[in-house]
Amino acid sequence: MKFRLSTILAVSALVSTAALNYSCSKNDNTDIVVPEKKQEIIEGEIKTTVKLDASKTYLLRGYVRVLPGGSLEIPAGTVIMGEKSSKAALIVEMGGKIKANGTASNPIVFTSDQSVGNKNIGDWSGVIICGKSLVNTADGTAQYEGGVLGKDVAKYGGGTNPDLNDNSGELTYARIEYAGIAIEQDKEINGLTLCGVGKGTKLHHIMVSYGGDDSFEFFGGSVDATHLIAYRGVDDDFDFDQGFNGKLQYGISIKDPVVADAAGTSRGIELENKGGVVGNVYSRPVLSNFTFIGPGNGANVKTQHGASVHFGQNSRMVLANSIIVGAATSAVEFNTDFPAKELKEGRSVLANNIVFGNKANYSMKDVTSFATVADLETFVSNVGNTMVANVDAAGITSTSLNTPNLVLKTGSPALGKAKFDLADLQAGFDKVTFAGAMGTEDWTKGWANWDPQNTNYGKK
Repeated sequence: MKFRLSTILAVSALVSTAALNYSCSKNDNTDIVVPEKKQEIIEGEIKTTVKLDASKTYLLRGYVRVLPGGSLEIPAGTVIMGEKSSKAALIVEMGGKIKANGTASNPIVFTSDQSVGNKNIGDWSGVIICGKSLVNTADGTAQYEGGVLGKDVAKYGGGTNPDLNDNSGELTYARIEYAGIAIEQDKEINGLTLCGVGKGTKLHHIMVSYGGDDSFEFFGGSVDATHLIAYRGVDDDFDFDQGFNGKLQYGISIKDPVVADAAGTSRGIELENKGGVVGNVYSRPVLSNFTFIGPGNGANVKTQHGASVHFGQNSRMVLANSIIVGAATSAVEFNTDFPAKELKEGRSVLANNIVFGNKANYSMKDVTSFATVADLETFVSNVGNTMVANVDAAGITSTSLNTPNLVLKTGSPALGKAKFDLADLQAGFDKVTFAGAMGTEDWTKGWANWDPQNTNYGKK
């Protein structure tokens, strides 16, 4: 397949709110002159360097693949619309690069091609980036969801000699809206999927909203990232698998009470290595300064909402200096003895967090390393985890679903709570004093969008 960048002309009626369907208007006396706007279609394979133009909008059609040696350069302010009818996806293959750098005042937007008021969760497929870093499979390689996207599509992993510093490019100050669909049962594309991506890749200030599956999923890899927002997605907000070992700081997870995965359990974090672990390469993300706002326990909360943080099988994690509140069930759960044992023996860490769940703060299933939940609570309280009585007690300015403001109020117990004395937090983290995603400064201003449904991207 060849790469194709074709131009179509679109004109916008002055009273129209549609994003793509434009027309000229005329009354009895005068023609209303409406300036034309070019929209270009992106499809096929990118084998060289392709540079987009922020003065245009783009329609992403089908699976657009950036092949080895190819590069897709996206300037600040560019709008790319995923075509619903072709289940569009952007796939950066191993050896390909994306260079997409927005700014706080002029972000890059990947969104649905549907008109204002008619966008839906899962309108298009999403963004996949593949790299040559570590993957804990038998040969150190994998293919996305077992090859469901096609022959040789989205292969990743550096084999027996992975490149931990592999560079797949840059994605900064960017939004991904209404992406994420099921290709087959239990085989989905997420809002942003990072497959074996290395530390040479730059990722920060990325918002995934209204995703049809996971907002962010990490299949192996070692990439670090900061300032990530998962907003009103269907399934898990942050999913870690296949030996992921990167560092993440400043993350936001906000659940919609009436949106959940009908086929599974929707969580803030799913930490679960479902396949076998090879070479002792366990998933072990290191996270600091996250804020998880669960769906609460109102009458309209979907029953598929689970714990905010799920410590699952064959995985380890460091989660520190964070706020975990409003979970429909428990704030933190352990579903087998393995993750509980890893915590008790120090290979996993849960420290200096503020915790509140509506049914329980902590829960265990099939765990023997702690005799009771009370024993677990005593253990984690000894390393700075504190429980609060409700969401408001965490001292967040506003947890309103439609207009969240996660800046901490004066007197919040999260102010001054953070500690970075853990060995895992010595390098690669800002040594801030607050727990949670933000202290007294809102880093979402200017580039995040809490209401993409009513945003008209069709005309600048």
